[in-house]
Amino acid sequence: MNSKKHLVLILCTGNTCRSPMAECLLNASSKEYPILDKFTFQSAGVFAQDNQPASSNSQKAIEGKSLSLESHRSQQLTQELIDQAYMILGMTSSHIQQLEFQYERLPEKIFPFRYWLESSEIDIPDPFGGNLNEYQNCLESIEESIPSIAQYLESQGLD
Repeated sequence: MNSKKHLVLILCTGNTCRSPMAECLLNASSKEYPILDKFTFQSAGVFAQDNQPASSNSQKAIEGKSLSLESHRSQQLTQELIDQAYMILGMTSSHIQQLEFQYERLPEKIFPFRYWLESSEIDIPDPFGGNLNEYQNCLESIEESIPSIAQYLESQGLD
């Protein structure tokens, strides 16, 4: 049996708000969605400063789900990370455009995070600098997307 996990890279701007919350939620959702155990979820920012902690409101919002971002440290997106990725999920369509503008070698599977939802809103709004309520709304938008991401990954028939 192949125990290698496939990397799903999650992108936002600074890697301190949205993508760390998404990474944390996806990594914690394998009990509900066993397919997620076949993947490693990692986040990065298209304009991140390395080694920054998750924003305090991101940490507070995720704590409401009995999860923690205490050990999270931001990282800048690199070609090396892209080369390792099975799939890339961008928090917004502009993150995907930036990715396509900035890098040459990309995986085939690049989607907005909310791509598989039946919603006109595919972007997850940036709560940066907002109040805790904005971060909680952002977290709910991310959480709402997880079942559709799991269903898509299940449909890929990976070992």
